[in-house]
Amino acid sequence: MMFSAIVVAGISLLLFLVSLLSFKRIKETKMLFIGIAFLLFFIKALAIIFEKFYVGHLILLDLLIIISLYIASVKK
Repeated sequence: MMFSAIVVAGISLLLFLVSLLSFKRIKETKMLFIGIAFLLFFIKALAIIFEKFYVGHLILLDLLIIISLYIASVKK
C-alpha cells in the first residue's frame, strides 16, 4: 500500500506540473481544472502516506477530484 501511494504521489505531482505548464502556455482553463485534479491526487497520496486523515476526508478529496474533472470535461 505504501509503495503504490508513493508512486501515485510522484506521478500525480509530475502530471500536475505538466498541466500547470500547459495552462501557462495555452491559457486554457480546462488545463487548470485538470491540474487541480492532479494536485488533489497528490494531496490524497500524501495523506495516505502519512496517515493524517480519516477515510471520510479522503472521500471528500475524491469528490473534489471528480468535480474538477467534470468541470474540465464540460468546459468549452
